Amino acid sequence: MPVPLGALSGLHDAGPADPKTVLHLAIELQPKADLEGLATQMSDPANPAHRQVLALQAFLDRFSRIQDNRAVGTLLRAHGGTDVEVAGDGLVSGALLRISEAEKLFGVHWEKWTDGTRTVLAPSGPLNVPVAGVRDVRGAVVATSPRLADTRPSFTYFRGDWYEPARFRSMTDAVDNGGGAQRIVLVEDASDQFEVNDIRKFLASDGAPPGADMTRITERSFMFKSASTECGRDDRGQEAGLDVSSAVTMAPLAEIIADYDDVCGGGNDGTLALSRALDLDPTVIVFPIVVGPVDTTIAARYGLTPLPQLEAVVRGIPMVVPAGDDGAYGYKETGIERPRVAWPCVSIYVICAGGTQLGDRDGVADEGPWNDLAHAGGGGISGEPRPSWQDAPGDFLFSTRYVHNRIVPDVAADAAGHLRVYWHGYGLGGVGGTSESASIVGAELAAINSLVSPAHRLLTQSDLYVLARTSPAAFRDVSRENDRGWKDNTLRPRRAPLPKNFKGILPSPPPMVKGCPDQQPDGCTVTTGFDAVTGIGSIKERAAVDALR
Repeated sequence: MPVPLGALSGLHDAGPADPKTVLHLAIELQPKADLEGLATQMSDPANPAHRQVLALQAFLDRFSRIQDNRAVGTLLRAHGGTDVEVAGDGLVSGALLRISEAEKLFGVHWEKWTDGTRTVLAPSGPLNVPVAGVRDVRGAVVATSPRLADTRPSFTYFRGDWYEPARFRSMTDAVDNGGGAQRIVLVEDASDQFEVNDIRKFLASDGAPPGADMTRITERSFMFKSASTECGRDDRGQEAGLDVSSAVTMAPLAEIIADYDDVCGGGNDGTLALSRALDLDPTVIVFPIVVGPVDTTIAARYGLTPLPQLEAVVRGIPMVVPAGDDGAYGYKETGIERPRVAWPCVSIYVICAGGTQLGDRDGVADEGPWNDLAHAGGGGISGEPRPSWQDAPGDFLFSTRYVHNRIVPDVAADAAGHLRVYWHGYGLGGVGGTSESASIVGAELAAINSLVSPAHRLLTQSDLYVLARTSPAAFRDVSRENDRGWKDNTLRPRRAPLPKNFKGILPSPPPMVKGCPDQQPDGCTVTTGFDAVTGIGSIKERAAVDALR
């Protein structure tokens, strides 16, 4: 079985990989029927299969291979796999496996590739999988670089106002009683579990989300990990606490589950964690993780579309992911200075959330692009074909006549940390990132879908574009600059501090990285209508519900 090796571009072979390195493997079985074909049809609003969602049991009957999946789990255990998990969808099994054990299982050696800055561990040839009917083996390639969307300091340069949840809701046009009968699963890393007392304090404070109840917020853990910087920063509960607080603010009546897994482990793209989340029969999944960059196409670096993305579409479960926190990069790797978008954001099967920041402009609530000089909401133009439905009204520069590739993000929400949350008992703001945006958007979808009929719910990426064409008032068109005057997502790295008593020629400042060079030479900028910084704009819940009823 071939392994995608796009991550090796520009690197040289530096010899055998460390045999003690642990791989996070997920083995996917070929579904009994054409799952990807059906997901593609159901993603297209012009296709008769659109909205013909399958219940969990109907999905299992049509696609799963439960007995074969259990056999894969047995195989992984027999070859030294630990934390073996067989997902309930009957299609995905996974385990932790040392490279030395994986080499025996797959009959191939792992090599270390590097350019002196970046390091990638990859098999030296195709994997020999000793099981029939395997579709893909995920996690065989390990890129050693930060993983989480929020690979940045814990506090943004710009604080702004820290809005209580009630005020935050009013600024985002939140509906009353949103989220009833909805189940939001937030897939988080196990190294960053929220403090229960922080959420309790958040819900008991002035301006708390109306109707929210601690009994509807639960946790599920598959892995114990101490607090670390593996996800890009040492949060000690900050990330998960922010995501839960954001979700309960926008969908106060929803059931919210924080699903803790090892999603920041090297080479882990979240396939197994998402399969486990789907076992809970959610109505919305938020995966607040940026796995890595996309230089050309998804297939070149990440291979086939992960089965959980396809399953979510077929079962009518919106999956929301972040656009990234490195401006035009979307995702940044040390030593690479060019605009690139992030995966899984660019997939047509997920909803990609970019970053904005809320604020008051001349006493009136407004929203601008998120850019704090060092970080900004990811976005830009990918190497993937532009789906037929991505034709929302917008600036002619981004019309289907000129841009034939998928543009991200799809929608946007606050990433600047303007929601006042609690962290170890301390109320604070200024902590955000597009993982926050993804949580907000996921909860907004849950709130809207709880108040409209099944035939009109927002289930796929394409549904948002259809709504933007038919009811543009359902979105706030983010088209003006933020408080610092930036109206783009260009990355502007700060100059490194000089040593004390430095004398001599000042070093050149870090280069700015601008996106959209063919359409906008000055970088991706917000504009009236659809753009590559905030997509369609931010969702206005009340207007969306009125339009969909």
